Amino acid sequence: MSLISHLYFGELGEWCSKRLTTLVQPAPPYSALYGLARTGLVGRDWAHRQAGLYPTHIRLAEAERRRALDLRPTQAGWLDLAAVQSVGEYFDEDGSLIYDRFPFTLAEPMLSDLFDRIRAYFASHAPFGQLGAEKGLARLCWLLAALEYTYRNDPMDEPFYHLFLDRRPTVEQMHGAAPDIVVDELVELMRRLHTAGGLDEMRRLAGHPPKGRPWGIARPVFGAYWSDNDILIGGPDGTTLIDVSSAIATNKLQRSRRWIWRLLSLSWLDTADTYRIRNVGLYFARHGVLVAWPLDELAETLVAGEDPVAARREFLELESRLRKEASGEG
Repeated sequence: MSLISHLYFGELGEWCSKRLTTLVQPAPPYSALYGLARTGLVGRDWAHRQAGLYPTHIRLAEAERRRALDLRPTQAGWLDLAAVQSVGEYFDEDGSLIYDRFPFTLAEPMLSDLFDRIRAYFASHAPFGQLGAEKGLARLCWLLAALEYTYRNDPMDEPFYHLFLDRRPTVEQMHGAAPDIVVDELVELMRRLHTAGGLDEMRRLAGHPPKGRPWGIARPVFGAYWSDNDILIGGPDGTTLIDVSSAIATNKLQRSRRWIWRLLSLSWLDTADTYRIRNVGLYFARHGVLVAWPLDELAETLVAGEDPVAARREFLELESRLRKEASGEG
């Protein structure tokens, strides 16, 4: 189990992260596409084709679009996940699906139609760089978050996937799966982002980019792990790594420590400085508040007088050993 899995925050955190990524990049819903492939509802080729249709990936060469889901944009170019991510993360060693509970490619035609409609709806109702707070967008983002669930979970734990047992749901049934009470709550969370100051603070950290320009990068990847709920705000001179939390209470010491440890750990895992992280922050979606710290100052504070460079080196050595042990190499 990865660091990210241990620190998983749940459906609302996923949804908020998904919604916020429209500010930083019009990127594919990476985890939703991998989740669909992992269950056997679609093939990997289908998932790659869908990723290649999003604005961040559509201009890739044809050969690269055929594996678009494994390619992630960075400030300096593209990161190829095939070089850092184990196949066993989503599939068994023989290439078979871990949670093959559904007939293979059963839902591809319907899901192709669904994703075409999702892309068109976002282009019309949430142009890049703008946030909407209407129910149509909230319903679609909830749907993508539900598809993401199998990123690291058994689909049978998610009632939404029961739609696929012994039948072929329609696009309309998929669209209507979100409970109205949840949709209303998600709309309120987005309104709070607008009104409580969190969005203005993100814009400041991004350097006040003009309309239509990306604020940063969606779903950065660190080391051998994937980051579930993160976005990067900023440009080539430095970025802020932001984790999204839907927690109601923010004064529980043990949990707060883990939030901060997670941000520092992910930043330290960027050993090549691929993302140029200079600040880290927590966005509390239920409160509309963003709290950020300079990365170097936070590291110095957390190591309490020790050498941050030495502490990072020790952390990376331990992380490498644990990863090797988990993969059977140690």
